[in-house]
Amino acid sequence: MEQNIEEPLSCSELADRVGFSARQLERLFQKYIGQAPTRYYLGLRLARARHLLLQTSMPILSVALACGFVSASHFSKCYSEHFGRTPSEERFGPRQRAAKKGEDLMGEQASSIGALS
Repeated sequence: MEQNIEEPLSCSELADRVGFSARQLERLFQKYIGQAPTRYYLGLRLARARHLLLQTSMPILSVALACGFVSASHFSKCYSEHFGRTPSEERFGPRQRAAKKGEDLMGEQASSIGALS
């Protein structure tokens, strides 16, 4: 799975590679990992995406494609459901929002000073 992040394998392809039936692979994943192989695989891809968002300056669409998503919208939906925030919010987290808020406050102060003169 980790070697096929960019081009994810189907559950049946994974099962073939390890010599199990797809159903047997699903049962084993459920028993030992507590989730379906497809859900686990999605988590790996999203974890990789999170790493790329935080550690690189790759455009979000490039991150999505590098992690096996065919569109930015599908990537954003999956990412939001998994992490509770959009890829943009992840990348431009609290520091960027605080910096933007500081710029807004400075703009308000400048307006106030201008009104006083």
